[in-house]
Amino acid sequence: MRDGLTPREEECVRLAGQGLEDKEIAARLNLSPRTVGNHLHRAYAKLGVSDRKVAAQRLSNDHSGSSILIPNPPSIPPDDATSAGQSDDGASDQTTTWFLPAPPRGVLARAGIIVAGAAIALLLAIGIVTAGMVVPSLFDRLAPAETR
Repeated sequence: MRDGLTPREEECVRLAGQGLEDKEIAARLNLSPRTVGNHLHRAYAKLGVSDRKVAAQRLSNDHSGSSILIPNPPSIPPDDATSAGQSDDGASDQTTTWFLPAPPRGVLARAGIIVAGAAIALLLAIGIVTAGMVVPSLFDRLAPAETR
């Protein structure tokens, strides 16, 4: 037991450091996702961190073995860009390099992004409709009187 962590907490932190979500960890350890969340919460408190990656790094620093975090995936050469993310058998390949950051994991954070995107789309739609109504009337005012 390192840093006062129970074996279960340590196991959950290791799996979280490998990029697994609580549901995936729960399935592997035959626990409920809520129990996994509780183990991780207690482990964070014991390690003095608030993030799963930092907790995994701190835990790996305390061990003599190599890091337990997943290394960055290799870049895909430009020739293979058409088949990126697919293996020969059609299954998804985890070596795809993304240009955008990973989406937030929390439900509220994802909902916030969706609401913000919808608000931007609404503002754009209002702007297009307004422009469609205003521009023709401007042309009518600018046109010479004999062409009206």
